[in-house]
Amino acid sequence: MPEFVRFGNYSLRKRNARKIWLNSSFRVRLIKSGIEKAGSINKLGRELGYRSRVHPGWSIRQILLGKQAFPYERLKKLADFLNYPLDDIMTQRADECRVTPENTRRALQEWGMHYYLPR
Repeated sequence: MPEFVRFGNYSLRKRNARKIWLNSSFRVRLIKSGIEKAGSINKLGRELGYRSRVHPGWSIRQILLGKQAFPYERLKKLADFLNYPLDDIMTQRADECRVTPENTRRALQEWGMHYYLPR
């Protein structure tokens, strides 16, 4: 019997409780808003608590490209930073297998962030 953890109105399986995958279009739009408000991807990384001296935005870039999920606590900080309701963000969750490079590529082009496309 799988164990569940509750976050507000949402419950997740305990082993994946701290990893939130968002659908590609929404994820790119959300991170783009964060970058615009913070001023750069590195400044956004610092706002969310990443502390690398060289490149605090590296994890943000990995999330943007769909290579890793949002840690729940960082997603919560991003929601607070953008004044965006966390409940609205959680409705955009997706299964890990639905986050594909093609969906991400399409979303990056749609939101004018083609410069983040991997080569």
